[in-house]
Amino acid sequence: MTDLEEVKELLLKGLNSQQKRIVTSEDNLLVKACPGSGKTRVLTYKLAYMYLSNPNSIKRIIAITYTNRAADEIKNRLDLFEIDFTNIWAGTIHQFCLEYIIHPYAMSYSRLKKGFKIIDEYIQSRYIQELLSELNLNIPRYEIAKIRTALTKDMSICETKYPNVVAEYHKRLVGNKEIDFDLILNLAYKILIEHPNATFTIANTIRSIFVDEYQDTNELQYQIIGQLTHANNKIMTLFVGDLDQAIYGGLGGTAKSLEEIVEVTGQAFSEATLNGCYRSTQRIIDYYAYFQERKYEIISKSERAKVRGVITLDTETDKDDIYCDISQLIKNTISAGVPPEEICVIAPQWYLLYPLSKMLKELLPNVPFDAPDISPIKVDDMNVFYKFSKIVFTDVGVKVSSRKRIASEILNMLINEYNVAIDQHIDNYWILQKINSLKPNSDDGIKYFTDVVSHVLRLLNADRSTYPTLYDTLDNFMEKITDRIQRFDLASNIDAFKRMFKEKHGTVITSCHKIKGEEYNTVIAFGILQGMVPHWDAIFTGSDRGANEANKLLYVIASRARENLYLFAEKGRTTKRVIYQLTDVLQAYDYNYDL
Repeated sequence: MTDLEEVKELLLKGLNSQQKRIVTSEDNLLVKACPGSGKTRVLTYKLAYMYLSNPNSIKRIIAITYTNRAADEIKNRLDLFEIDFTNIWAGTIHQFCLEYIIHPYAMSYSRLKKGFKIIDEYIQSRYIQELLSELNLNIPRYEIAKIRTALTKDMSICETKYPNVVAEYHKRLVGNKEIDFDLILNLAYKILIEHPNATFTIANTIRSIFVDEYQDTNELQYQIIGQLTHANNKIMTLFVGDLDQAIYGGLGGTAKSLEEIVEVTGQAFSEATLNGCYRSTQRIIDYYAYFQERKYEIISKSERAKVRGVITLDTETDKDDIYCDISQLIKNTISAGVPPEEICVIAPQWYLLYPLSKMLKELLPNVPFDAPDISPIKVDDMNVFYKFSKIVFTDVGVKVSSRKRIASEILNMLINEYNVAIDQHIDNYWILQKINSLKPNSDDGIKYFTDVVSHVLRLLNADRSTYPTLYDTLDNFMEKITDRIQRFDLASNIDAFKRMFKEKHGTVITSCHKIKGEEYNTVIAFGILQGMVPHWDAIFTGSDRGANEANKLLYVIASRARENLYLFAEKGRTTKRVIYQLTDVLQAYDYNYDL
């Protein structure tokens, strides 16, 4: 038996029968995976198993994830095998479109062939504000945030209230040779549709496409995948997710049925289920099963499956007392032997979390918190200088595989996005060496970062006159950092930048949407109020969207808990017109709560 075959055997050894069937199957699969079923592990093992089954294949095995964090988790798990999984690629659909479609075939599309720059939401927001001013439109900030700049797949404007603003916005992008985040998908789709030879070539470099969290995939994303599978029907395709965790419907996420996926891909599919939950007690499972849209049995496989734990719903605490009550809960839970990092406090809106975070740190000075912080650098994994910052402000010699991977991504972006001429001898080790070689001569984080980037670009012979677009991106990146530091009165020393990339430990404070994929012994959720769960926007549609959104949010919240779940629908929260009440979905839920 070869070493690779031994690794394959080890992969399968720790899997249950459902997991093993999915990992070894050669069918196209639609997988329904309950919370805590080991979905990410199964997906990672399937990627590795496919590679190990035919290690000499030059075709790529693609994993499309909803977030960069999920992609990083898959990459980090693969790193543990200490095998060079060269042909495995993991990332978001936008990253896939850039790397596999737009960069290689930009010359075939008129909008892109003379070069382009990707703008972020910071520049996008500035453009919209400028256009509103030019058009003499004075509208509230909350309404500005709702202006839809995205286009349909045939490049038509979606926005109905301010279509003239969006039309001018897209004219500006064309004039500036810029594209935004949404246009990455639009233009990738147009290339595939209008250039079938390119589609055929791309499709035939791919061995498989695995889509994680498929319930959050939007229509255009499905169509892009469908173009590739129609061009090469031999691509093995897998969609895995959980319909009841589809909490991004407001962003266009659609959980297609088996029949719809068959239609969009042109492939035959089998269905599979992961219904063994290794996370929660059966009591927690029975509680959140009430919120399932399509009922199926979820069975606890946890060693503590029969532990009773705690499930409570508090509707009596006043909003002014909520911080004290939650701090006491945290204190009691830690006293009962639960580590701080096994406790999570969540709310449906970020604005509720910042004052909570501040108060809990004051009330519990000896408890460590992994709380929301406003950092000098905004996360933007599609910006080459953000990737620079991930290396500059993280420790040398730690997570070496990850640092090498990021350095490779920097090189690829410099070559593909900015057409920087890179000498053949320059590789990811070179990038790391040059970044690591420059030590700070002051405690100023901005100066240190600028010095390092300038140093590397100078050694690459990438000057401003030759690569103006690259330096425009750098200028915008630094402008955003300066703006955030001034706007939020942030520290700008090197440690302030490094804190952003350090792993945090302690009781987690986060939002309902950010908690997906996480698990904790004890979950404490507040703001479980009609108008927050679900949001007013969903309620005012006049359909079933409000109840559906509330069910999904409560399902996600409750399914993060292993043993204990505390829900608060605090009294006293109001708007000018409304007094918030317990969400309607829970008012209708007859459950025997703990006292």
